[in-house]
Amino acid sequence: MTFRVINLTTGEIVAELHQADQALQLADILAADCKYREQFAVVELVTIYETPIPIGGKP
Repeated sequence: MTFRVINLTTGEIVAELHQADQALQLADILAADCKYREQFAVVELVTIYETPIPIGGKP
């Protein structure tokens, strides 16, 4: 699985990691470094499979 650390204040994707605990630790460290003036989130990426719609719009 892939986890993204996102700076919610700026909208920047800061990192992509493969372990949730590492992503959480990084988010905590980054928030502490800026004295909690910025907010960080960790989100898990999920693959979504979609069935293509044929030209004409009818399956």
